[in-house]
Amino acid sequence: MPQTQSAAYLEATQWLYDRIDYERLGKLGANYRFTLDRMCELVRRLGHGNRLAWGGRPAGETPFVGATNTQAQARPRVVHIAGTKGKGSVATMTAAMLSAGGFRTGLYTSPHLVRLEERFRVDGEPASEDQMVDLINAVKPIVDAMADEPIGGPSFFELTTALAIEHFHRGDCEFWVLETGLGGRLDSTNVFQSDVTVITSIGLDHQHVLGDTIDKIAKEKAGIFKANVPAISGVTRPLARDVIRQHAEQMNVPLLEIDRDFQADEVPTEETDWGGAFSLSNALSGKTHGPVRLGLEGQHQIRNAALAMTAIDRLGVPLSNAMLSRLATLQIDARLERFQLTCGTTVILDAAHNPDSIAVLVETVTRRFPDRPVVGVFGTSADKDAGAMLRQLQSCFDEIILTRYHRNPRFVPTKELSRLAAQAGGLPYRVDDDPLHACETAIEKLTSAGDRRGVVVVCGSFFLAAELRPWLTAR
Repeated sequence: MPQTQSAAYLEATQWLYDRIDYERLGKLGANYRFTLDRMCELVRRLGHGNRLAWGGRPAGETPFVGATNTQAQARPRVVHIAGTKGKGSVATMTAAMLSAGGFRTGLYTSPHLVRLEERFRVDGEPASEDQMVDLINAVKPIVDAMADEPIGGPSFFELTTALAIEHFHRGDCEFWVLETGLGGRLDSTNVFQSDVTVITSIGLDHQHVLGDTIDKIAKEKAGIFKANVPAISGVTRPLARDVIRQHAEQMNVPLLEIDRDFQADEVPTEETDWGGAFSLSNALSGKTHGPVRLGLEGQHQIRNAALAMTAIDRLGVPLSNAMLSRLATLQIDARLERFQLTCGTTVILDAAHNPDSIAVLVETVTRRFPDRPVVGVFGTSADKDAGAMLRQLQSCFDEIILTRYHRNPRFVPTKELSRLAAQAGGLPYRVDDDPLHACETAIEKLTSAGDRRGVVVVCGSFFLAAELRPWLTAR
C-alpha cells in the first residue's frame, strides 16, 4: 500500500476524523446518545434502505428472515459478528474463506492499525486512496443535511459503517462480513438484515457502556440476533450462555453452540510450527472436516476457525478444499503476530487489551516458549482494566517495560501504570514513555545476555500495536 498520501485524501479523511468520534473520546457512558435512528436514516439517504433489518421498508412489509426469502436472495448476504474477543479473527477468516471459494466478499472491521482503508476490504484488498476520497465525498452532502436537522449528524463509526456498505455495493460484493464495533444491540452494524449471526465470546470489556456484569454484556451482544435467522455461538461461560440461549428462544433463532452442536478438536503438529491443525465435527448434520491446517497461532484461533466454518456452512455454502486451504496461509496483523529478528530475538505483537484476551496471550506464550527469557512491553487505554491485565502478566514475563502510545489521547500515563504494576506483584518493571525505545530496550536486554532465544511480547492496546508494527515490519 502506498505510504504517500494525496492532498485530496488528507482533506477527505480529515473531514471524517473531525466527526463525532467515540473511539477517541474514551469514557462517555450514559452521557453519549447511542441510537440506531441516525444510522438507519444515513443508510436510507445513501440509497440502501432495502438493506435495513427495520425502518427501511414500507410499513406492514414483512422483514427479511434469512437466505430462504426471495427478497433476501436478491441482496448481498450478510454475516454479522459480535463478541468480547475473537470477532475480528472470525470475521477475517470468514471473509477469506468466502473469497477463496470464488465469492466476491466485503469485510468491515475496526479499529484499523495503521491506515483507515484497512477497515474496508474487498476480497482482502483495502480500499484505495482514490476510492476513499470518492466515498467520503459522496456522504458529505448527506451528513451536512442531517447535521442541520433534529436527527443530527452521524458519528465517526456510523460514517465508517456507511462507507463500508457503499464500498461493498460499488464493488458488487455477494457477501458482506460485518464486525461490530462495540456491543451489538446498538452498534451501527446492527441495522442491516443478516443471514447468519455469530457471537464469539462474552467477557468484561467496555463496562461503562455495555454494563458491569457478564449477563448484561451478553444481553447487549445477543442484540444482533434477528428473528428466524441462524446464529452461531462460541460462548461457554454458563451465565452468558444462558442469556444467549434465552434470547435466541425468544426470537425463534436457530442456535448452534460450540461443544454442544459442533466440536473442534486439535490435531497434534510439530512443535516448531507456528499455528495449528484441527478437525471439525457437526453433531447435527454429521459433517466432518479435517485435519484443517491453521496458520494463526493460539488454541483460541482453532475455536474461532470452527465458528467461521460453521457460519459458512449454515449459509448453505459448501466448504471447499480451496476455502479450507486458505486458513493455512491466513495471517492477521497484531494477533499473536510473530517477527523473527536477525539478532535472534522473537517479537510477538498482540493487540490483547482486556483480561480475556490477555489470558489467551499468557497461555500461548507459556506453552510456546517454555524456559525462554521473556520481556514484555505494555501500554493500554484508560477504559481498560490495566491492573487486572498486569496481574495476569506476572506469570508470563521475566520483566515488563511500561509505556504508552502517542497518536490517541486515551492512553494510561506510565506513572499510573507504575502504581498498578507495583500493586500487581513482584515482577520487575521499568518505565519508558517512548514505545519504540521501550521495544529496543527489551531487545537489547535479551541480546546483551547472549541468549538468541529471547522473546519480546508487545501487548495491551491496538493503538500501541499500530505505532510499533511498521517499525517491526521494517526490521
